[in-house]
Formats: sequence, structure tokens, C-alpha cells
Amino acid sequence: MRKDMSKVIVERPRTGRSAAGKRPGRTRVVTDDDGEPVRAVKPAREPKGRAQKTKQLNETLNPLKRYLTSNVGRPWNKVYAEISEHLKPTSTVQQHVRDHLEDFVAIKTRMKAGAVVMTPRYGGERPVADSNALYYVHPRTGILRHNENRTNWSQRFSKAKEKAEAELAARMRVIDARTQVHLFDDAWWEVKLAKTKRHPHKAASGMTYYSEEPYVDVVRSAKLSRLPLEKLYGRDDVYACDKRPLSKAEMKRLKLR
Repeated sequence: MRKDMSKVIVERPRTGRSAAGKRPGRTRVVTDDDGEPVRAVKPAREPKGRAQKTKQLNETLNPLKRYLTSNVGRPWNKVYAEISEHLKPTSTVQQHVRDHLEDFVAIKTRMKAGAVVMTPRYGGERPVADSNALYYVHPRTGILRHNENRTNWSQRFSKAKEKAEAELAARMRVIDARTQVHLFDDAWWEVKLAKTKRHPHKAASGMTYYSEEPYVDVVRSAKLSRLPLEKLYGRDDVYACDKRPLSKAEMKRLKLR
């Protein structure tokens, strides 16, 4: 591991100079993710009266990722010992780099029902395959491994959305803007929808808020479902004003069974 890893990751030109206003005669150097200079930008003269703002920390974690990638297949204890040799906890900057390790490596792992599960920094045990960790320490061998089944946030969001849509399709069909059919207790019902009425009001502060006219949702009042309206009907601006069970012929026509 590079001895100057903490400098490569943290001690780079800090951002925020443009937000604070540029000083006359100073040149800003633009660097890439590895800290190499790309180009120099000449600043404009600083506008008068602009308040100076604190610059922000600028860091790139790609060198740390590359180091971890190059050590996949090695015992984690040896990899961590090499990292600790050059990144001391007594240094705030170096400890900052050490803190980022758990952003990439699932260190606290164990076997559960034949699968590797992890406990993130902020709790909530979950399978490593369902986490965002790039690497994990195998609980039995102690070897650093790639998380081959890693799913990022967008993939998890897409899967959750697909699952929600499949669950909705299994219990509800949209006929038109005002008519839906729902499955309640193994029976299909036609539900007529009405829009909720909201009235705008002006607060003393000038803010606008809305009040909703009282209504009775016939599905929820009959205790056919306890779901929130948004989840029940796929929208939150309607309620059920009428309902009736469907006949066998109607269910056959709608291909519900």
C-alpha cells in the first residue's frame, strides 16, 4: 500500500473556491480522480461585496478501491495490517480514510442458512448479496472476496418497484379512470372511485395550505382492506364511493380467473 495514501485520497486541492469568489491573480488547478493536474483555469476578478465562504473537503476514493481490488483473495487480516501500517488512528486525516473501509468492505459477516450475511456500520443485518458492498470478508476463511452478486441502489429500487407492481396486478385491475376491480377475500369486486375535494387556504404567514372535505371510503368502512388509499388504489387523490361483487360471467370476461 502507498505510504501517502491518506494524502492521495484527502489532501487534494479543496473545492468551493468558485462559490467563494476568485481572488485576482490566482489560478485554479483542475485535477482528475487520481489527483493528477488536467488543466489550469484563470479566475475572474472577485466581485466586490461577495462574502467569503468556507471551502469544502475534496476526496477521491478510487485509489483505495484499486488497492482493495488488487488484494482480493488474500486474508483480510494481512490486508488490514498493511492498511493500518500507513494509516494511523491517531491522525484525523488517516483515520478518515480508515473509516471509509466499511463503505466498501463487509467486515462483520457470518453464515446464516447457508448464505453470508453482514452487519453494516449503522446496523440492520442483511445478506451480502443484497448489499452495496463491493467486497466482503468470508466468515469461515477470512479471505477478502468480491461481492459478485452486488446490487446498487438503482437495481434494488427497480426490483422493489417490479415487486410492488406485480403485487398490485395480482389484486387489482384498472378498468378506466373511475373504475377498478379488486380482489378482497378471494372474491373480485368492482369499485367506483371519486376524487377527493381539497380547498386552498391562505395562512397568516402567506403560505398556502389545503383542507380536505370529509368522505367515506366504502371499501375501508366495510373492512375489506386496511391498506392506505395510495397503496390500495395506486393513487392518493381518490376514494371508493361505490362497490359491488362481480359475477362469474364478468370475471370470465375480464380474465380474472
